[in-house]
Amino acid sequence: MFKKILRRFLTDLGEMEGDYRVFYLKDDIAYSTLYISIAILGVLSMIGMDALLVKGRSDLFAWLMLYRASFVLVSILILVALWKTRKVRIHDRLILGWLSTTVLFFLLYNFTRPTNSLTSIVDVLIPLAIYIFSPLKIVFNIALAFGFSIGTLYVDHVYKTGIDPVTLNAATIAQFVVHALGLVSGLQIQSYRRKAFKAYVEERDAKEMVAYLANIDPLTKSLTRRHFFNIAESEFLRFLRYRRQLSMLVLDADHFKDINDTYGHYAGDLVLRNVSLVTLEQKRAQDTFGRLGGEEFGLLLPETNFAQAKIVAERIQSAWEQTPCIVDGKLIHSTVSIGVAEAGPDDRSFEDVLQRADRMMYKAKEAGRNRIMPE
Repeated sequence: MFKKILRRFLTDLGEMEGDYRVFYLKDDIAYSTLYISIAILGVLSMIGMDALLVKGRSDLFAWLMLYRASFVLVSILILVALWKTRKVRIHDRLILGWLSTTVLFFLLYNFTRPTNSLTSIVDVLIPLAIYIFSPLKIVFNIALAFGFSIGTLYVDHVYKTGIDPVTLNAATIAQFVVHALGLVSGLQIQSYRRKAFKAYVEERDAKEMVAYLANIDPLTKSLTRRHFFNIAESEFLRFLRYRRQLSMLVLDADHFKDINDTYGHYAGDLVLRNVSLVTLEQKRAQDTFGRLGGEEFGLLLPETNFAQAKIVAERIQSAWEQTPCIVDGKLIHSTVSIGVAEAGPDDRSFEDVLQRADRMMYKAKEAGRNRIMPE
């Protein structure tokens, strides 16, 4: 039931929960470093008060210094471990361990104060700081804050003596107030962080979708001409730099105009889409396939020589011949003509390779279509 109540206040991130924590990990480490450093300075500032309270008791003062030094040493070790970690789980364990140590330290600290005095400021600040600054799950923060307050109230009501009842009641009410304020503030802060992360993810996904739509031909699901050329030019530069093998196929659907005139543009669109899908199934992950214009497509094959490119072309041609389109219950058989070219030492740009492959494709059409024409 408690978790259901929390869900009403905290934005549910679902499967993005892990990504959310990783996204904020560097910030959480920075904030954790800040408040651990403040706690160390706060503990060190107590030395002057200790000297006044135990004046003339050098042995007790020495034990208090050892006690404070132990806390400072543990905190410094936690800081060093935090800056080395890159995992959320380890970060959370370190912070949970440090907060537990801090809660225990300040509870025991109350026993070092006179029995007729309260440490009201510390008792209020610690639960509030846990709610506001701790990046842990809100359930852990509540457990730590309530654990400290219960211990503090126990010390104030059972161990302390000679305290004015009005002052004691005011300190008790202050604990309830600080928990109410701290819990609301903690929920608001964590909810804001979650909403900000969700908005960031949605904006990022929207930008990626826009980029995807700008680079993908909506009809054939192949790359647009512009994006294809961008990748192809990068691959050609790699070919020039390292002299790695690079081949190019240019594919063109045969008798495409006749298909449009006989069966309509819907049938023509279906043929183009199927040509693209068949080629996408046959290509490798590192190959680049795009629509060059009309019914003409290009397939760029990195790390591929002429003979290997010819085998790919034969595989595409065979697969397409066995994949007729169905329009209004009629089978439309179509073929492709393919030109093959390999980048050579005389090529100065990707256009040189493309023009040769394109020229071979037209020769395949002139030779009767449904052919693979190597240069």
